[in-house]
Amino acid sequence: MSNANELADIFAKQLSKWPEGRLPTVRDLAMRQGASSRTVQAALELLRGRGLVESRPRSGLWRVGEIPRTEATTSRLGVVDLATRFRIEIREGIHPWDSPLPLIKELAVQWNCHAQTVSKVLDLVIQEGLLERRGRLHFPVSPRGLRKAAAPTILCLGAGASDGHFRMDSDRESDFWRELGVQAGLAGLSLVRRVWDGGRIRLDANMVGVIATSWHYHDPKIICREISKLKMPACVWFDEHIMDESSVDSHINYHDQGFSAENGSLLSRHLMELGHTHLAFVSPWHGNQWSLKRFEGIEAEAAIRGCRVEAFCLDGDSSWDRMVPAQTDPVLVKTFPEATIARIIEGSSDRVRDFMVTELGWNRIRQDMAPLFEKALASGATAWIGANDVCALNALKWLGEQDVPVPGRVSVAGFDDTLEALRSDLTSFRFSCASVARSMIYQILTSSRVSTLTRHKGMVVVRGTTSRYSRLKK
Repeated sequence: MSNANELADIFAKQLSKWPEGRLPTVRDLAMRQGASSRTVQAALELLRGRGLVESRPRSGLWRVGEIPRTEATTSRLGVVDLATRFRIEIREGIHPWDSPLPLIKELAVQWNCHAQTVSKVLDLVIQEGLLERRGRLHFPVSPRGLRKAAAPTILCLGAGASDGHFRMDSDRESDFWRELGVQAGLAGLSLVRRVWDGGRIRLDANMVGVIATSWHYHDPKIICREISKLKMPACVWFDEHIMDESSVDSHINYHDQGFSAENGSLLSRHLMELGHTHLAFVSPWHGNQWSLKRFEGIEAEAAIRGCRVEAFCLDGDSSWDRMVPAQTDPVLVKTFPEATIARIIEGSSDRVRDFMVTELGWNRIRQDMAPLFEKALASGATAWIGANDVCALNALKWLGEQDVPVPGRVSVAGFDDTLEALRSDLTSFRFSCASVARSMIYQILTSSRVSTLTRHKGMVVVRGTTSRYSRLKK
């Protein structure tokens, strides 16, 4: 077991890694280090004596100079307001079912209120059946059993791929369908997936609701109109930027995540709280609303904090701008005829050609992005935000080729928290597909037929490509 001096040295080295400048609780630190709470307390007092951390009553410990200035003036909410906010969080799927909430003392710090106020809030929510108490712990209640049906099933609708299965072009799409299956199982439900490419939607007798995504449809409003005809609880992951009064239906609950400006605000806030005052936003797909919205949030956060942000963008719409021409590239078609490939591999040439087309398309996208990276580096920005992980990962590769240390000279972050971002230790913004899935299932099982738009928040996953500006080598 480490003594207080050793722990203080360990914590001092970890200070830059704790997001937003706030240190974990004493209990968490003790569990991580295998030390007693008393030893951890002593180590933290040593850090305070060295001038590395500071505290504010009911706010915990923070790196020096990073306690939010607005926190001291934040007004406290009463029991009723806190209970209302907490109910919304449960219904939006923010709190996993059958997983314990933080302890009352920890919730009191998060909610900026007294522990007795937290107890009253929890008691109110327990009376409504959304929460249950097991000993000292409180658990959100799974909606299992809220609907009475024999083997209840939810119909899942989505666009189809060439092989007849659901089309899933991104990690976020596969994550959502995977999480939906997990959360449905926890609620005692089964899922039936059907590709919808137009026409009347067929229902089975035991189906209690419909969940659909608008991805890959030329006009997503068409599938919404068909779902509306079913007159049953339904949820659609629908891009908010294409919604209007004509597309909103009273029988459908809409969910949005990737198109919110708040996502850009949250990721840029993380970098600004690390001391970066000059940011670069890089996007070859700035003709698409998701890129515009993310930059809008970054600009707004920069204006609030008095920071500078520059955009280095192209007006492309998506990677398909380059993928579609690659499919008919004359050099590729002439050099590698499908019949020749099929003869060599003794089978279908489809997968080989798909790989070649994809590689050609991405190489051209990388060529498009190189001038953007050159301008971003010349600007002197100390933190780069890619419009998505693909852009950020290509920025990492380009910076490495230029011998620019990351995060030594430039910090880099992206959006989507893809598998490749994890492999490359890239700081990224993660969209919570689990909360979307839980919220949808809750709405269906409670027969919610009042149209709503739920905007789901994500979180910054901090990894090794971002660090404090004060530690960078200019």
